[in-house]
Amino acid sequence: MEIPNPQSKQSIYFNISYIIANEWPSNPMERLDFQKLLAQNQLDFPQSRAGLRDFTLVRTEPSHLLVKVASLGPRVSNLSLSSERPVHTLDFFVKEADTVCSSFHEIWLKKPTQIIQCGATIRHLYSCEEHAFKYLWEHRLDQDPQDFSFLGKRPVLGGGLRLIMPPIKEPDPIQIEIKIESFLQESKKIFVETVFVWPQPRLLPKNDKFDPANRLTKVEKYATSKVWEFLTKPTIQE
Repeated sequence: MEIPNPQSKQSIYFNISYIIANEWPSNPMERLDFQKLLAQNQLDFPQSRAGLRDFTLVRTEPSHLLVKVASLGPRVSNLSLSSERPVHTLDFFVKEADTVCSSFHEIWLKKPTQIIQCGATIRHLYSCEEHAFKYLWEHRLDQDPQDFSFLGKRPVLGGGLRLIMPPIKEPDPIQIEIKIESFLQESKKIFVETVFVWPQPRLLPKNDKFDPANRLTKVEKYATSKVWEFLTKPTIQE
């Protein structure tokens, strides 16, 4: 059975998120200043929604981009940026994420601030010759399809793996979560989600910047090398 086609890789989701030891921006004038600053940097958001403890900016063209700031508790807020079904590359998302983070920093972080946690997520699709779950179950896991008879006379439409790896002791510990599943909307595609979480708090100096480029690049590199090697490793019998 052929491995998934590496040339078929399609990025379908990018996300970077920061949990910050800072009061959420409830002042509507400051939120307006934030939007103006983004517009000055060629980031216009036609849609905006403000709730009691959050606000969201949404753009659909030229590529989907969602920015959300929310309160997570007293003096703890979350800044999250995501792109569903992006039409551009990761580099394009990284550039826009850097603009959003820099603008957020300029408007609201007037003094050194603690970044409590950071997370980044990237999702890919790969094409298979046959049903993606058949590849995962029979080729990668070397399992017998007849085993499903124990579950009753029902067809199995899909399934996959979920792996969680805790942080290890290193200068910048990272928790990693990986999902590898057949994509239910298109049975011949494999869905791969790679999530990095940096749980170690760090102080963000007043003149320092967020680092979405560094973090997203690490996730992409891991997903397209280590995760890919795991996904396509031949079974012992082969």
